[in-house]
Amino acid sequence: MSQWSFFQSTLIIALLSPLGLFLAASFFLLLVPAGEERKRRRTLLSVLTLLFAFSCTDFCGKRMLAFLESLTPEAEEGRGGRSAVVLVLGGGAVAEGRTYQPSVSSQRRLRAAREILSRCGDGKLLLSGIESPLMARWLRGSPPREKTLLETRSLNTEGNLRESAVFLRRLYPDERSRPQVFLVTDRFHMARALRWAKKFMPDFEVVPSPAPSLVRHVPWHPANFVPTCRGLELTSMAWRETLALLRDWLRSRHEAQDQ
Repeated sequence: MSQWSFFQSTLIIALLSPLGLFLAASFFLLLVPAGEERKRRRTLLSVLTLLFAFSCTDFCGKRMLAFLESLTPEAEEGRGGRSAVVLVLGGGAVAEGRTYQPSVSSQRRLRAAREILSRCGDGKLLLSGIESPLMARWLRGSPPREKTLLETRSLNTEGNLRESAVFLRRLYPDERSRPQVFLVTDRFHMARALRWAKKFMPDFEVVPSPAPSLVRHVPWHPANFVPTCRGLELTSMAWRETLALLRDWLRSRHEAQDQ
């Protein structure tokens, strides 16, 4: 990805975030001439502020994530007696001083994958994404290096599944001897990952194996309606995933019409 493409994608994500939408809408409202519209503008600004404050609450963020997680099928065990590959989609990396480490999301997926791999006997681990070398280093040799495979080309969910499919077909050219693929990602992200898996890996048996849920029961407690940075983070995460799901759905419909 070029620096310009990275800048464009970062700018779009920022503008479509809850904070970006709130600032953009407020800016355009302030451009409206005052006069007779002053009272209406003040009302709209108050409504926007209240909506943004609500988006910063744990209640809003977790409810949105719970909806996305409800789209994910329950984890499956897979059929015994077959070889297996545990495919982990990269969840990004964060800077720590002068080095980089897998993000909290990547680490959560890696812990889930390690647990699945412990039940697979002679299974292999495939880490997908440009952050996969960091993820392998974080594992510290467990599982052993010879059981860990890296796909380092992909930059997003679509690329993860497309490049992993190419990698696995090259590794297992005989379709009859191909392993089960345990697909590991966050539960709220699994619905979108499975959509791409069905497109790029129809010749593999893909078993959804989501990492533990981020959402616990959200009671109607006043503390859950207090705006916090954590609440805004959860809502932004859920909002980005919702927009990505909508984009992928529109793309798939457009491709189907073209065919």
